[in-house]
Amino acid sequence: MEALLKSSEASHLADSLADLGVESRELHRPWTQCHLRKYLLTRKRFHLGPTVDDMALCNPGDLVADLKVDEDLAKKLVDGAKEAQLFEKRKTAIQSTWKTVGDSLGVEATKLFYKRLFEQYPDVVPMFGDANMDEQAEKLLKTVSLAVEYLKDVPALIPILEDLGAKHATDWKVQKEHYDAVGECLLWTLETGLGDAWTGDVAEAWTWVYGVIGSTMSGAGEKAYFEKRKEIIQSTWKTVGDSLGVEATKLFYKRLFEEYPEVVPMFGDADMDKQAEKLLKTVSLAVEYLNDMGELVPILQGLGEKHAKEWKVKREHYAPVGASLLWTLETGLGEAWTEDTADAWTWVYGVIADTMADAGDKAIAEEEKE
Repeated sequence: MEALLKSSEASHLADSLADLGVESRELHRPWTQCHLRKYLLTRKRFHLGPTVDDMALCNPGDLVADLKVDEDLAKKLVDGAKEAQLFEKRKTAIQSTWKTVGDSLGVEATKLFYKRLFEQYPDVVPMFGDANMDEQAEKLLKTVSLAVEYLKDVPALIPILEDLGAKHATDWKVQKEHYDAVGECLLWTLETGLGDAWTGDVAEAWTWVYGVIGSTMSGAGEKAYFEKRKEIIQSTWKTVGDSLGVEATKLFYKRLFEEYPEVVPMFGDADMDKQAEKLLKTVSLAVEYLNDMGELVPILQGLGEKHAKEWKVKREHYAPVGASLLWTLETGLGEAWTEDTADAWTWVYGVIADTMADAGDKAIAEEEKE
């Protein structure tokens, strides 16, 4: 996304340079505003030519040696010009070939895409439910056309993609691997539709732009899905706390000992009422710290190390704990235990267990080396 923004910004300053007879473009907004005057003066003195393509052919060392331009600035000027040149080349290839596909196939192109997607990745079919696939094909055609059009204004495109990514994640549970499947089928569809016009440069341009689109949408989706899960976990844990309090963790231990009696000796003669209080506070802490994962991870690592060293807890012990915790939550929440709630708690316990188990394994391995 950053690369796309940078390269697009490199193509939007021709009007500002018109009074100097220069057809060059802005190379990178954060520094160009400070150094533009210096660039324009050195351009004329160095006879770089009227376009950004000329700058892209320059050696930064020439600017430094001949014109005493700052070395970092010289490199940014040349790199920025190369990025602008490449972006324009890709944009032209994408927009011209999408027009060709639209003129020759229209919505049939997106119908062909879905046919390929469902054949190659049948696991995605249930995600579409009873959707009208003709209408879905129309929507996809409009969405791709919008993205192609907005390559003229990338800063405006990014938030559109982020919103789409968030919606796809929270409403339809679209994940990163789904974008890989979609990308593969989209490129196949374009290659099929374009025939001989599908050249190496066209393939590179479409692979690049879909990579940007996919990573932008999946990144926004992961963030939105995390927020959705966090909200579910925090609200349902509050419900459990308000209705059961420490009785929830007592219920947990009862279930754990009944279903997995082999773990009982690990607790020795511990006061299980106090143990239940500790567990309640620990889970409450983990739930609260979902607001700051950077702080939560080292806490979990410390707990994992302590459990491994002091109580000989191994990786295989986390699965029984997880099963008993989910059962306790389902029992305590009743009808509020929905599919989304189960997904959120399964996910967060997986993160907790993996983090603690990894830290425990590492601590034991280091002890054995000593």
